[in-house]
Amino acid sequence: MSATITTPKAPMEHLQPSLKVAFAQLSEAGRKAENQDTVGARFPEGAAMATKGVAMAIADGVSSSSAARQASQTAVTGILTDYYATPDTWRTGQSASRVIHSLNRYLWSQSQNNVRQEGYLTTLSLLVLKGDKLFIFHVGDSRIYRFRAGQLELLTRDHSQRIDKNTTYLSRALGADLSLEIDMESQEIERGDIYLLSTDGLHDFIDEKTLTQMLQSSDDLDAQCKALYQTALNNGSEDNISVQLARVDDIGTPSESDAITVLSRLPFPPLLKPGHILDGLTVEKILHESERSQVYLVKNAEGTPLVMKTPSVNYEDDAAYIERFVRESWIGSRLANRHVVRVVEPPRTRTCLYYLTEYIPGPTLTQVIKERAPLPVSDAVELIEQLVMGIRALHRKDTLHQDLKPDNVVVGAQGVRIVDFGSCWVAGIEEMASPIAADKILGTLDYSAPEYRYGGPTGPRSDQFSLAVLMYEMLTGKHPFGEGYGKAMALPQFQKLSYRSALQFNPLVPVWMDRALEKALHTQPAQRYEALSEWLQDLKRPNPNWLTAKQKPLMERHPERVWKGLAIAGWAVAVGLLVFVVTR
Repeated sequence: MSATITTPKAPMEHLQPSLKVAFAQLSEAGRKAENQDTVGARFPEGAAMATKGVAMAIADGVSSSSAARQASQTAVTGILTDYYATPDTWRTGQSASRVIHSLNRYLWSQSQNNVRQEGYLTTLSLLVLKGDKLFIFHVGDSRIYRFRAGQLELLTRDHSQRIDKNTTYLSRALGADLSLEIDMESQEIERGDIYLLSTDGLHDFIDEKTLTQMLQSSDDLDAQCKALYQTALNNGSEDNISVQLARVDDIGTPSESDAITVLSRLPFPPLLKPGHILDGLTVEKILHESERSQVYLVKNAEGTPLVMKTPSVNYEDDAAYIERFVRESWIGSRLANRHVVRVVEPPRTRTCLYYLTEYIPGPTLTQVIKERAPLPVSDAVELIEQLVMGIRALHRKDTLHQDLKPDNVVVGAQGVRIVDFGSCWVAGIEEMASPIAADKILGTLDYSAPEYRYGGPTGPRSDQFSLAVLMYEMLTGKHPFGEGYGKAMALPQFQKLSYRSALQFNPLVPVWMDRALEKALHTQPAQRYEALSEWLQDLKRPNPNWLTAKQKPLMERHPERVWKGLAIAGWAVAVGLLVFVVTR
């Protein structure tokens, strides 16, 4: 007998930004025969507005180079296309700088390989407005100004050297050298800000006082662009003249009440039971229930098994919880790796809040460890290698898992799958301010890296620590630091903990593998491996540096024990001498 769950119909809506920007631009040859400037902007819709923002670019091809026009067009077209093609999870700085460096290498190679020895040189100034922040990327002597509360401020610096009164040398440009230094800046934006991007054909012929007066004169950005062009021309500009104006009419941080309203348009589903049908999905089995969520095995109309995760009704009025839950499916949908569970689109439009993943039949790593630990060394290495491949897929998206534990690893017929994105940290999302207090869910204490608790810097090496705990547990069935690890919170408490050699519990573990585990499990992130590939290499084959050294000196491994022992020995000697003197 089945029961169909009916809920109020609502479209699937994520938290959308409220950033609103008015924009106008103009680029003319002026008194020159050819316009070697290029301007452009992109205003995306939907999720890209939140993850990438609005981008405006202006470029001035270096007139002394014969391919100046092609260079400026390549720079602007390339940055506005390729920036939006980078992964959504990358930081703005990472996305833009990588694209600009790539464009620089392309222009440089064009100059080197051109039979006519044409120089592909150009300036480039990029302004990105995202959420409640601006990001500037700048090379050359085009400029970006900000007009706020009646004050004009130059946000970039000219990369130029004045040789004499009439001669200026451009010291930095795209395509000039294989290496490139980019000026990067990030600041808060405010409602009412006006941003002006210009080439030297404009700002060299209009002083800042006049610019300020003109920006105050009208709210019509198109009319202002035309007025600025005409003023530069009247003041004797003989260069190409280009200008862009962007006014922030609303910043991209909604109020908390707005966020709750948007996110709550999809109601929470009720607790489901086997036989219930939701959006054409039939519940087959309850896989997991906790205070925070429910996980069900469901089947679609074709009989394909899927996993459905639903939020707990305990958090219906918790905006931070809802935001994180919505983000989980977004993170998973952007990962494509055979060792990371795949997020699946529902067969129908969602009527309530949930998400689906593929179903991987097989035990969790928790069950495998419970039934088989200690695992054969070769089996443990094979499983950890697959986990490393999955985690590296997250790291390439600038994402940390932060909750690697046996329960979040399924061992299927085709290998392991990493599941659950509820604790993931995504750089591209974290750099955007949120009106909602962060709902920080860190990994399980026994498996999370120490820096999460004592407040140290976190990064890919934090996931490395968790992977090493999993490896150690597969080989020994124990925790590398014992029961005291889960109780430690401050750095001094972690420093007092001692790594317990895996050889104590499994003599079949090679000494060199134990050393590799110990390094990856160091309480200080800087002392771990720089890359997961290096750690994996030391797990799969002996590190020559560790073949002869069976164990580090006791003073290096446990200095506190050595000093304690010396103190006790000194005390014993003193007592012995005292007894000897008294009995004489």
